Amino acid sequence: MQKHILIAVTAALLSLPLALNAADEAKKKGPFMAADTNGDGKVSQAEYVAAVKGKMDEKAAAAKFAELDKNKDGSLSREEFAAGEGEKKGGKKKKEAN
Repeated sequence: MQKHILIAVTAALLSLPLALNAADEAKKKGPFMAADTNGDGKVSQAEYVAAVKGKMDEKAAAAKFAELDKNKDGSLSREEFAAGEGEKKGGKKKKEAN
């Protein structure tokens, strides 16, 4: 019995760094890649709502998604997503070059 517990604890301890590394990799890739959970290169409304959970409620997240989805295709491109990130961080959007 103790041998089984020791094996289980050892396995858990060995897998912990792998799980933490995966979480760190998602953070390093940035918020867009972290939000794009299925890796299709765009963020769906469901992915966006899940990504901002804890920062705003579902209704507010859905409204923000609709505001950011400028071309109304039902998903956020990297640029559309970044526009929302820029507003949160600096309060100002990047100026377009003329």
